[in-house]
Amino acid sequence: MQIIPAILEKEWLEIEKKLKLVDGLTEWIQLDVSDGIFTPVKTWANPSDLLGLNLKSKLEVHLMVKNPIEILEAWLVGSIDRIIVHAECLRNVQHEVLNKEKEIVLGFNMETPWAPYADMIQSAGRVLFLSVNAGYQGQEFNESVLEKIKTLKQVMPNVNIEVDGGISLENINKLKELGVDAAVIGSAIFESADPKQTIAYLTNI
Repeated sequence: MQIIPAILEKEWLEIEKKLKLVDGLTEWIQLDVSDGIFTPVKTWANPSDLLGLNLKSKLEVHLMVKNPIEILEAWLVGSIDRIIVHAECLRNVQHEVLNKEKEIVLGFNMETPWAPYADMIQSAGRVLFLSVNAGYQGQEFNESVLEKIKTLKQVMPNVNIEVDGGISLENINKLKELGVDAAVIGSAIFESADPKQTIAYLTNI
């Protein structure tokens, strides 16, 4: 199971600091973008800051925004390899989104069932299930996500699953046992005394 450090900040300078802490320690790093509408919190949201960025790790951007289609083109910059857009916000434009040149992942809020979006999931091949409310770090892991993982794995065993929110040293094994492909972790990494050591420990669980 991959470990993906998640960075959620309001200022680019804070994002840069965290990128330097974890770059090269994992294959992927996630940058969170919240618009203050789809989520209560508004974060950094300037893709031009990423131009010319030279990282060892790959970047995925999690767009927690009400209208991802309106801003998607701006995020198709060279340093971004994967973009997460929320299925709840796509309505009938899934074909347009899923055929972009970047890899598109479908995100799901805790309360959103995946079954109505089965065709989109099959086309995308990868989902992100939130296990907390969108837009905040430091929340408690909600175990309701475990049933979503189980049922999706039963129906579509080849779909890759990321889980994001409240993941810690105490609960990460529950995800690994279910065959989750990637655990997206913010607070447990960046609030630890030694992020590098924490990533190494989580990776080897």
